[in-house]
Amino acid sequence: MPAASRSMLGDDDLKKKTSWPEVVGLADKRWILFNSLQVKGEEIARWIRGERQDDMSTPKTSWPEVVGWPATAAVMQINKDRPGVSIEVIPVGTTVQPGYNPGRVRVFFDAGNSRGLVAETPMVG
Repeated sequence: MPAASRSMLGDDDLKKKTSWPEVVGLADKRWILFNSLQVKGEEIARWIRGERQDDMSTPKTSWPEVVGWPATAAVMQINKDRPGVSIEVIPVGTTVQPGYNPGRVRVFFDAGNSRGLVAETPMVG
């Protein structure tokens, strides 16, 4: 009850009050706000630790940093960054079917190298 309303009522009037319709739903609103702030705080902490991309950014579509890495490590990195894509690991020079697929990443590796290093920048498509 606002302070002005409270001052207009005497102590006896306050003791007689048996319902508080003005606060119905207030606890639910506070709970929702608390939970949304808690979730945002956890998301920010994961972003700071580098465990997830910023929600404001677009999903990653290429991985130039994995060129020269072993193909297995590159696949793990791509899967971490874009868990929903299918990853094809293909030796360099292999003929592949043309066409764009937004759910696919092709990793071309050097089959002549015993470590199977990534030879080209993997890209979505």
